[in-house]
Amino acid sequence: MKNIKILLSLLGLLVLFSNVVKAESYMYGGPKIFYYDVDQSDVDSLATDLVNLGFSTAKVEANEAGVGFDIGIGIPVSDAVDIEGGFVYMGEFELTATMTGPSETVTVTSSAWSIPLVGKFKIGDSDANIFAKAGGHYWKQNSDLTTSKGSATMWGTGLDPVLGIGGEVGGLVVSYEHYSFSGVGAGAGIGEGGMSALSLTWKSEF
Repeated sequence: MKNIKILLSLLGLLVLFSNVVKAESYMYGGPKIFYYDVDQSDVDSLATDLVNLGFSTAKVEANEAGVGFDIGIGIPVSDAVDIEGGFVYMGEFELTATMTGPSETVTVTSSAWSIPLVGKFKIGDSDANIFAKAGGHYWKQNSDLTTSKGSATMWGTGLDPVLGIGGEVGGLVVSYEHYSFSGVGAGAGIGEGGMSALSLTWKSEF
């Protein structure tokens, strides 16, 4: 809770500062295709939880990709550096659990979200450039896999690094980002490998 309060305070200051330099500030947003970097050990831990509920065996499978979006604001602090902050919906992470003793199959989805705050380092001008991003993001995931013998909880929250690269031409931005996850519970859902995303974003000054 302390981490999210700090990050939300920083985002609030970003919005306030953007009003001061309103002529140069911009909004951005668009779709993102996510790849969920889930190791077998991540889902095996959930299968163990299901066996501990009383099933004879349990096998858990996870989807590898999903579609989400982001929206946010950016503030140029120099010709080469912007600060960006916003909200990211990370798509639907889906798990399917197949158990025996008794026989049962359960599917559950969890929609994770993130609040990133990054520095954007550009080579080029404001309308045509390539860039790298680095910063942090507060993220959260929370869902339960409910069976006839009880529930196994998938949850996670944390404050972790986010990195990215990309290019911009005339307000159209294409980028690749990697969101790290190392918070408590990350191994029972999203996976400590994190998520990668390919983004197509439109940027507009306000």
